[in-house]
Amino acid sequence: MKKFKKEDTHPLAINIQKLQRYNYDYFNCEEVVFFEYIVVKGMAFKKKKEFFHSSETIRQETGIKKHSLKSIISRFESLGIISTEIKGMPRVKYFTVHYPKIVELIPKIYQLSNNGKLPSDFSKHLSDFFIPLVDNYQQKNNIKNNKEEINKKEKKDSDSEEEGVLSFFNNFLSSLKYQKNISPTALKFNDVDLFRALKEYDIDFICEYLEKFFEEEHRPSLNKYFSFDSIAVNKLKYIEQKMVDEDDYVENMLNELQRIYDRRIEMYNKDDDYSRAKSKTKLVVTKRIKKQLKTALKFRNELQITHSFTAYADDLLRGNLSISKILPYFLSSKDGEYEIIDTYLEHFNLQYSYSKN
Repeated sequence: MKKFKKEDTHPLAINIQKLQRYNYDYFNCEEVVFFEYIVVKGMAFKKKKEFFHSSETIRQETGIKKHSLKSIISRFESLGIISTEIKGMPRVKYFTVHYPKIVELIPKIYQLSNNGKLPSDFSKHLSDFFIPLVDNYQQKNNIKNNKEEINKKEKKDSDSEEEGVLSFFNNFLSSLKYQKNISPTALKFNDVDLFRALKEYDIDFICEYLEKFFEEEHRPSLNKYFSFDSIAVNKLKYIEQKMVDEDDYVENMLNELQRIYDRRIEMYNKDDDYSRAKSKTKLVVTKRIKKQLKTALKFRNELQITHSFTAYADDLLRGNLSISKILPYFLSSKDGEYEIIDTYLEHFNLQYSYSKN
């Protein structure tokens, strides 16, 4: 833990009074946190047009959930507040903060007074803060460097990127070591292997599958993990095989959901309480639905999903739900929460516990 300076007499991170300045019809609380985060980061990298950070680093520093962060970044890009680009070797996500756009959106971002304008003293306060950032932004965009200067900058940035990614990866390994009681020998690796893999995958993706590797493999080690394909030379054998297995598992799950749906239709048609028969329907499956189910299986197990879908299908057939897109609605999530799946799972546990159906 970092030591606090003696003059730090207020340990809380948030000034509630300043937090109340924001317009929460425009930004939610997590978006406010991300907004201030990127403004401060942009200022810290004021000599550069952009700054780089992995999603995991931002998540750790802000506390924003992984799935929320992805949607927030997407929204900020659509608003024109930031732009992102994955580039370099190793692959790193770069952020550019567009301060002129922030100034343009100030009347929406902050609370207005009764006359529809910002209070004059606060307006001046914002102007004094943001206008120098706008000037610096425009100056950087107008600067033209010759080829030699560009090449020097790219080399320096590349060295900095490598150091940053190595530091992040080593921190991840340190955490993994204590979580899973892994020996230091098993975590030894060659830097070249990491940078080679980064030509194909981003660092978060590599770490995600590395964690699975140490959970599933017998006597796992980083040397085994960094085993490359003989044809696609930058692809890792474990990751590629794992993705194939996951896709097969998703296909089997979709087939099971179809079987459940067909069985519920058969039961519905035999029920004397319902006179109008239903014909069997093929559930619509797209690439997006497969991706949604693959993500959902990271947070809910197969039994939870099939039980929930049973209750969900019954509600549909009885006319209690009017949904045209059956699977997209069932698999929908917000901020990493699966409200529909959880609601029908609870319904199943309460109503179907003693039923043979």
